[in-house]
Amino acid sequence: MKFISMFHSLMLLIAFSTAAYTQKAPDSTRQILTAILDRWHRDAASGNLEAYIGAMSPNGVYIGTDPSECWTTDEFRNFCKPHFAKGKTWNFRPVSRNIDFSRDKQTAWFDEILDTHMGICRGSGVLQMQEGVWKIEQYVLSAAIPNSLMKPVVKTKWGTDSLYLHYLEAGIKNPEQSLELKAIFDKAEMVGTIILFDPQKNELLGYNPARWDSGYLPASTFKIPNSLIGLETGVIDTSYIFRWDGKKRRMAQWDRDLNLKQAFAVSCVPCYQELARKIGPQQMKENLGRFNYGSMDVHPENIDLFWLEGKSRITPRQQVEFLQRLNEGKLPVTPSVLAIMKDIMVNEKTETYILRGKTGWAIRNGNNYGWFVGWIETKGRVFYFATLVEPKDQQQVSDFALVRKMITMDVLRHLEIIR
Repeated sequence: MKFISMFHSLMLLIAFSTAAYTQKAPDSTRQILTAILDRWHRDAASGNLEAYIGAMSPNGVYIGTDPSECWTTDEFRNFCKPHFAKGKTWNFRPVSRNIDFSRDKQTAWFDEILDTHMGICRGSGVLQMQEGVWKIEQYVLSAAIPNSLMKPVVKTKWGTDSLYLHYLEAGIKNPEQSLELKAIFDKAEMVGTIILFDPQKNELLGYNPARWDSGYLPASTFKIPNSLIGLETGVIDTSYIFRWDGKKRRMAQWDRDLNLKQAFAVSCVPCYQELARKIGPQQMKENLGRFNYGSMDVHPENIDLFWLEGKSRITPRQQVEFLQRLNEGKLPVTPSVLAIMKDIMVNEKTETYILRGKTGWAIRNGNNYGWFVGWIETKGRVFYFATLVEPKDQQQVSDFALVRKMITMDVLRHLEIIR
C-alpha cells in the first residue's frame, strides 16, 4: 500500500482548513480549470498517456476505488501504461462539477459527478498553480452508492474488508496481493493461513494474518527441534539406527530400520518418540527454552506425545521466527549440528531453488489440520514460510497430505518467488 506523502497531507490540511476563506474566482479562471479537467478525462478515453499524466503534478497522487489504489504520479503512469498500450482505457464523462479556490487563487479543490463504466462515480481533488501552470495535485475516485443500496453492498464486501484490515494491522505492505491468495486455498477446498517472511526487505506476506498468532500443536514439524536437540546433546548422530520393533503401523515406510535422515524424510512418529524418550523431559525442556520454541507442555508422563496431543502450542509466526534463527545460525547449536539439520531438511532441489521444510498433521477436537513449514532459497534470497491448512469438509481428507505442500508452492509461484 502506498501512502500520501507528508507534503500532500500538509497541503491538503492547509487547503481544507481555509475553506471558510474560499472566494469565487473569475469565470475565466473557472473555465480554464473546467477545460483542464475535461481535457484530462478525454485524454484518458483517447489513450493519450503523456498528456494524461502530464496534467498531473510530478508529486501528485491518484487514489482509486480499490483500497490498494493509492499511487504517486510515477506509479500511476506505470499502472496506466499497459492499459493505454492495449487501448483498454476508461471514459469518465463529467456530469456536474463544483470548483472552489483558496484566497490567494493558487489552489483549487473540486468535486464532480461522473458517468463511468462502473456507474455513477464521484471524483474530487486538488489543483495547484505551479510555475504559472495549473496541475492536478491529487485526484480521488470513489463509487457513488445510494444509501438504499448500502446494506447489501456492505454485506457483500464485509469478508474482503475484514481480511484487508487484518492485513494492514499485520503490517503487510501489499494487502491486495495477499487477498488474491484466498483463491488458492479455496481451489484446494481448504481454509487456513500462510505467513511468509522476506528478511531482505523485512517484509511479511501471506494470507489470513488473523491466524498468524493463534497456537496449534506442532505435530511432526516438531521433528526439526527434536532432531536438533538429539544431535546437540549427543543422544544420537547421523549413524544412529532406529530399529523396527516388528509391529505393523499405519505407514508402511515406518516398518523397517531407519537412520535419522530417513526417519525425518518419512516422518516416522515411533522413531521420534524413541528419540524424545532418550532425550528425556529435563533436557527437552531446557533446550526448548533456549530455542524459544513456542509453548511446549513437557512432562515425564507425556515425553513421547506432547507435540502430538495435549496443551503444547506454537503459532505460524513463531514457526517462521524459529526457522529464521535456525537458518541464520542463531540457535545454541554447534555448526556441525546446524549443517546436518539443513541437509536432512532438504525437501526439493532444482536448478533455480532449494526447498527445505517439514510437514505435520494433527487432529484436535476431531478436526484435522496440517502444517508445512520451512524456507526456500532462490536467486540469492531466502523466504521463510509456515502454512497451516484445514479441510472445509472434515470428512474428506484423502488428499490432505499432498495439499499442504501444494498450496505453499502455488503461493510461492503466485507471488513470483519461484516459477
